[in-house]
Amino acid sequence: MKSYIICLLFVAFAKASTENITDIGDFLDFITKALDELVQRVPLHPDTDLSISEILEKYGYPFEAHNVTTEDDYIITLHRIKHGRNETTSSNDTRPVVFLQHGLACSSMSFVHYGPGKAHAMLFADEGYDVWLGNVRGTMYSSHKTLTPSDSDYWEFGFHEKAVYDLATGIDYVINTTGQEQITLVAHSEGTTEGMVLTSIKPEYNDKINLMVLLSPIAYMTNITSPLPRFLAENMDLMKLVLDTLNIKGMPHSKILADLGKLFCNDASSLQDMCVMAVEFLVGFDLPQFNKTMLPVLINNSPSGISMKEIYHYGQAMNSGYFRQYDYGAIQNLIKYSSISPPSYDLSKITCPIASYYAQNDFFATVPNVEKLLEELPNKAISHLIEYELFNHLDFIYANDVKELLFDDMIEIVKQYSPLP
Repeated sequence: MKSYIICLLFVAFAKASTENITDIGDFLDFITKALDELVQRVPLHPDTDLSISEILEKYGYPFEAHNVTTEDDYIITLHRIKHGRNETTSSNDTRPVVFLQHGLACSSMSFVHYGPGKAHAMLFADEGYDVWLGNVRGTMYSSHKTLTPSDSDYWEFGFHEKAVYDLATGIDYVINTTGQEQITLVAHSEGTTEGMVLTSIKPEYNDKINLMVLLSPIAYMTNITSPLPRFLAENMDLMKLVLDTLNIKGMPHSKILADLGKLFCNDASSLQDMCVMAVEFLVGFDLPQFNKTMLPVLINNSPSGISMKEIYHYGQAMNSGYFRQYDYGAIQNLIKYSSISPPSYDLSKITCPIASYYAQNDFFATVPNVEKLLEELPNKAISHLIEYELFNHLDFIYANDVKELLFDDMIEIVKQYSPLP
């Protein structure tokens, strides 16, 4: 299979040269079409190319899409699963709300990929909750009133802006739409950062959240063990210089990368194990809980869009040891913050109840970093270290046994703070 794919790719490039394709846009279009043809010839999971609405319809769940506009003109699509599998609801049926917020480079798709019995969105819906799936600027489920991803200004955001604009707007819209006074916020990875930033910068949002569940909380990052982020943080100045010179401010979702993932990471590919090791090398090694067959499904939707500014912001956190706002440099900091250094996020202002789940083998949210954070959070409902020793950063969403290892415990605390009728 590998030789077959390589030969076909060689033919595609040769054909491109013989057809005198010189414009980079035309060349990329040609490669995309060639990859599409190749992808049709490899075995893939049946859900690989399904949209979120198609996945939910396939498994018997309702689907709604709601567009919201932030005060700085980004348009974000929220997704809703109003009730559980094959249920029906009346117009006056009201249910408590669970709002799911995804991590870095992901989207609402993260919470539905694994289907019934495993995907968090479906599990919460089947328990009886009105499930809303958040998205943020830069993902495939976002746009802007006047800017496009090809504009540098489109990418002038990090997790701070995602928090105070996107997450805040989403929560307000859900509360206004459902009539519920509060929501349960369940966040993973960067979503946890956004939740903490929002409730510290805009403390009034604490009253809108009956429980904030942090899956792999990301705030302090000095002890991060993932090799690639550490390398990038140590060489951040050089990285920023190169990317700024090339005017690369962000990376939108790429169909070419998605198709390459399908080609090289499918069950028939001799390179699939290398794909698995690359992912595990980044997040922590837990092969028993990783479903290799699902790799093309995940790669088809991730990365969903990344701003370089949020990468730099996390790099600053790794290098400084602080959980604070973006460091623009002394002069710009003085203009923006009235101080040479950026202000730290005041964790004492996060007064809503917090349920934290973290793991020993998480290369991003390491135990020392999480426990430093927990010491500063004032209202802890529960702080739970996952017993399974190999549990890694992605296992919070994608572990084969995520229901038994995490969800069954999490749903009990959610029900305490957000009781079902």
